[in-house]
Amino acid sequence: MGLSLEGKIGHYMKMALQTADATPVRYGPTRWERAEEMEDNLPKDPRQWSREHVARWLHLVTQQHGLPEVPSSRFLMNGKALCLMSLEMFLSRVPLGGKLLYKDFQLRLCAALYGVNH
Repeated sequence: MGLSLEGKIGHYMKMALQTADATPVRYGPTRWERAEEMEDNLPKDPRQWSREHVARWLHLVTQQHGLPEVPSSRFLMNGKALCLMSLEMFLSRVPLGGKLLYKDFQLRLCAALYGVNH
């Protein structure tokens, strides 16, 4: 008839082990690698960000964390203006993800001010 149950299990185990030993196939940069490339284009000090940098940062953080895309019209400002925003101001602009954006921005700002890596 065919392979017995033990024979089928052995066959599938052999295939699984061969697959596990194989080098993974990569088709292009991963989401994290693309994010790192985008992050390299941002000045390390958020106070130096232009409106375009802010828009790029919004896209970067939403992509990294799987958040819905934030319309850049909600943040038509530069990095200095972002520094003046409170958590409540972030949340009013982005109810889903505003806290994460605020924390990410504050970590970047602290890293620039105090030389701390986040």
